[in-house]
This record gives sequence, structure tokens and C-alpha cells, in this order.
Amino acid sequence: MTIAALIRLLDEEQPDVRRHPAPEIPQITARKRKFMQQPRPVPSPPGTQEMPPAGAAPLAVGKLLAWAEAHETRFVARKGEQARALLRELRGLYAEAEELAQADAEEQRLVEQLAELRARKDRLRPTQKRKSPVRDYVPAEVRAWARGAGLDVPSAGTVPNAIVAAWREATGGAQ
Repeated sequence: MTIAALIRLLDEEQPDVRRHPAPEIPQITARKRKFMQQPRPVPSPPGTQEMPPAGAAPLAVGKLLAWAEAHETRFVARKGEQARALLRELRGLYAEAEELAQADAEEQRLVEQLAELRARKDRLRPTQKRKSPVRDYVPAEVRAWARGAGLDVPSAGTVPNAIVAAWREATGGAQ
């Protein structure tokens, strides 16, 4: 909807409302619109050599840079030098981005490999862990008491229940 159509619609709907006078908008004819849409040729700097026509096959970058750097106009030669420097910088940035992408891929591969190794370790581990027995006595004290009482007690391992019971009865140890 154009502005003029919107104003007419408002005038029809609300005829008694005063409106600020709008500036006159000139009408653009189809001929003027067609002329305005045509691209204007960009004038080339004076003394420049001719480039191949736009429809021709594109030049290779190296050939184009060589043309620019050998150009008689200092402006074009400087642009060629700047373009070569920018291309060098772009190649460096591209190489860094490629290296980063490879590092990311390697990291992902290693993360997956680590997950596989952890899963394999979990499968190989026993399902239940051995629990140390909860004792209400100190085995060294019970062994010392048993040896003092003339009882035969192993020097390592579990103290036999009979010896622990005799120790508790004789000393009133915790139960």
C-alpha cells in the first residue's frame, strides 16, 4: 500500500480529523525508474591499461597480481602490492584455521577413544568391591593379649572368632 493510498483511506474513515499537510511526493515514471536501475560505469583512473572485458574468462590471481604490480600507474601497482600482502595474510589465517580444525578433529577422536577405554575398564572391573570388615577391636591388641594368655594366634590375617570372643570375655572389650 502506498502512502498516498493510506492517506486516502484515513481521509475516508476519519474525514473530520485534521492532518498535518504532507509534502508532495513526486511520481516516478517507469522510464525514470528504468534509468535509475541501470548500473553506471565506473571510470578507470587515467593512464590505466585495459582489463579484459567482463564477459571474458576470469584471470588467475597470480596473473592479475603480476599485471597490477607491473602497471605503469603507481596507484594500480600499489594496489597489487597490497593485494599480494593481503593474500599472504589470508593464506596464513587459512593455514591456522585448518590446523585448528585438525586439532579439533584429533581432540574429538581422542575423547571418543578415552570413552571407549573407560567403558572397557568398567567391563573388566569386578562388579562388587571387597569391603574391609568393620571391627570393634584392634587386632594387634587382641593378638598381644592372646600371646600373653598362651593362645596360638596367627601373626597376620583375620583373628579367629574364638580368640576375639575369649578376649572380650576376659577384658570386657567392646561388642
